[in-house]
Amino acid sequence: MSTNAVIAATFGWESSEVRDYRYQQYTAPAVYAVGNEYFAVSKKMPRHSDIGGTWKPHSDQFFASKEGTTLWVCEAV
Repeated sequence: MSTNAVIAATFGWESSEVRDYRYQQYTAPAVYAVGNEYFAVSKKMPRHSDIGGTWKPHSDQFFASKEGTTLWVCEAV
């Protein structure tokens, strides 16, 4: 399952919809901006301190944990 698929499944979207929310193309892991929050899927906490506030695990880890990874979220500052 791709990053897009984990985020899409968590929020009940299509994977193709998630691609439209990609924040910037150069970030690794990929960061997606939705509303006033940023999301990333990675085993380790993203190091993008310039993007938003403090990264923390999202409250819904169902699909991420099935893939052996973590869905991260931070608020825009």
